[in-house]
Amino acid sequence: MRLLHLADLHLGIENYGRLDPSTGLHTRLQDFLRCLGSLFDHAIDEKLDLVLLAGDVYRTPTPNPTWQREFALQLRRLRQAGIPIAIVVGNHDTPAAMGRATSVDVFTALDLPLTHVFRRPELQTIETPSGPLQIAALPWPTRHWLKTVDDYRDLSPEQIHKEIRRICGAQIQQMASQLDETLPAVLMAHVAAAEATYSGAERTALIGNDPTLLTGQLANPSFDYVALGHVHKYQQLSQNPPVVYSGSIERVDFGEEGEKKGGCEVLIEGATARHTTVRFLPTPARPMVTIDVDARGTEDPTERILDTIGKTNIEGAIVRCRYQADAGAAPMDTVQVREALSAAHLVASILPSISPRERQRRATMQHDLSMGEALDRYLENRPDLESHSQSLRQLADQLEHDLDMQGDQG
Repeated sequence: MRLLHLADLHLGIENYGRLDPSTGLHTRLQDFLRCLGSLFDHAIDEKLDLVLLAGDVYRTPTPNPTWQREFALQLRRLRQAGIPIAIVVGNHDTPAAMGRATSVDVFTALDLPLTHVFRRPELQTIETPSGPLQIAALPWPTRHWLKTVDDYRDLSPEQIHKEIRRICGAQIQQMASQLDETLPAVLMAHVAAAEATYSGAERTALIGNDPTLLTGQLANPSFDYVALGHVHKYQQLSQNPPVVYSGSIERVDFGEEGEKKGGCEVLIEGATARHTTVRFLPTPARPMVTIDVDARGTEDPTERILDTIGKTNIEGAIVRCRYQADAGAAPMDTVQVREALSAAHLVASILPSISPRERQRRATMQHDLSMGEALDRYLENRPDLESHSQSLRQLADQLEHDLDMQGDQG
């Protein structure tokens, strides 16, 4: 049985982009759709058995009609190919208020064939071209419903997190105990694992705010594979069974600049003694490139910035340029720099970091020094005045002579 595991589509993210006048769509929406389409192309071309979408279809739980239309068009491609899809609700799909629909409930209401949406923890067996597959689904464990229960209403955030971990662990264990051992089984969850590695910007936003589960709770040996969503960095937390974050399909911000993006092809082999292998499938994610330039020590930073840009591959990338320059240096030539960056898809920012000129250490002066000697000591610490040293010494000699003459007259 061959599966496609992906997560965190975040359709609707529009940072670092613009409207495409030829389509009316935002270029970042097109980027995310291109990545999603490449994974669905693989599933269709390779005739995979099922797609596991582990949460966060849209950027918000209230997607606009354009995002919904574009995602529905992709789903239609799967249905036309006879490939079922299972979707678990993520935190970005979940409304803050109880009773409101999630962003993917519409697919349940329409009763679309081959489309299975999991809003609550449950175990379900889905028919695939290679036979039945058991899916234990664990949607995003929201804290809101706990606050409505008297026993949990007065708990601190830390106590709420601990209670959610206990409840989710019990739910996983309960679903595992109900499995048919003769059939392959997958746990699909949108959760934060305590041992996961977060992306740069993601780390700041999530750590300490999300309820976390231990990898040991997720790596239940009753499952052949554990498909996770929520963390944007692709990683495998356990080998047996494989506990895998497929990561996001496209870069969200510069915190994910160096990460590969994509999904996973999962192969489950064997009848009773099953074995699972995982292969990462990269998507054509838009590159993000940071150009750092140290232009300190030069009067004109533009030349050094242009030289660094010329050595950097920025074709079709989202680029930010950061440069350091000395205070008092010539201003950067914005026109030249932007022209040099014209091969980029978008210039996100050109940010200066102006360093104050290093103050020269004052020469040690003694009270009994003559004016000429004091000037010589001073000039030793001011190499920038070397070209004026002769005239300065002449002026100093003249000033010292005038002072001596005034003293004689007094």
